[in-house]
Amino acid sequence: MLKWVLVFVLLFGTIGYFAYNAIVHYGANKLVDQVAAEIVDNKDADKLMDDPEIENYIKDGGDLDELAKQKDLPFHTKEEALKTVIKKVGMDNLKDMKNKALDGVSPEERQEIEATLNEKLSPKEMEALKLVALKEIKKRQQEG
Repeated sequence: MLKWVLVFVLLFGTIGYFAYNAIVHYGANKLVDQVAAEIVDNKDADKLMDDPEIENYIKDGGDLDELAKQKDLPFHTKEEALKTVIKKVGMDNLKDMKNKALDGVSPEERQEIEATLNEKLSPKEMEALKLVALKEIKKRQQEG
């Protein structure tokens, strides 16, 4: 009997672990899609590309993941970014930002979102978030 309980607990734990990772992956994709569609526009991509270091790195054929590693940034993927933002900003604030993005973002709301992120995230985390966003923008431009 104890053996079956142990097997059930291990099975349940394994399923829970993989379900959690799948949900985080799905949530990261959804959030990035919404943010890319509503908040981030071509001007933002151009602003990110105005950073001479990033511009030169991309022109030389460099990978943004490699740049993030060289700069010793805290995360490199959208999943890691989502986990960090949830932990630092909080789920409630993140939901508010998402709802604003779905309704369309005014310049004032955009500044409010940026201020919240700047307040809650360190400069390195903000730089990593911008690189992740740029990576996603570039990927969407290549696909579409």
